[in-house]
Amino acid sequence: MTSLRIVLLAVPLALLGGCMLMGGRPNPNANTSTTRFSESGRYEVSYRPDVTPVPRRALHSWTVELRDRAGRPVDGATIRVDGGMPDHGHGLPTQPAVREALGGGAYVVDGMKFNMGGYWVVDLAIDAPGGDDTVRFELNL
Repeated sequence: MTSLRIVLLAVPLALLGGCMLMGGRPNPNANTSTTRFSESGRYEVSYRPDVTPVPRRALHSWTVELRDRAGRPVDGATIRVDGGMPDHGHGLPTQPAVREALGGGAYVVDGMKFNMGGYWVVDLAIDAPGGDDTVRFELNL
């Protein structure tokens, strides 16, 4: 293998490895509340991880609770999950999805994973009888 090929392979691997080991920096201005109102104010949304604190490099689940402005549980919603590390310019390493609607406004999201420490965002797109909305959760891991 030529020296150029070795360099072309080694540099990206070294950068990726360094990123995985070092992670990112926390955002001191992040709102890390586990309960937020959605962007348009239609819903109060909260999450509860099945492992506390939220782990790094481990698959886990969240229970997401959805309530309307009056505090009533919202059933029959479709929730899509996205997110990532804004400072690193990449998304989540997995594709989390709602596995089960428990009733009473609760939904189980499987496939949550954060592969390094630092500032993360999790975006939920909500399609529910009361209208569509979004909410962003911020995490410092």
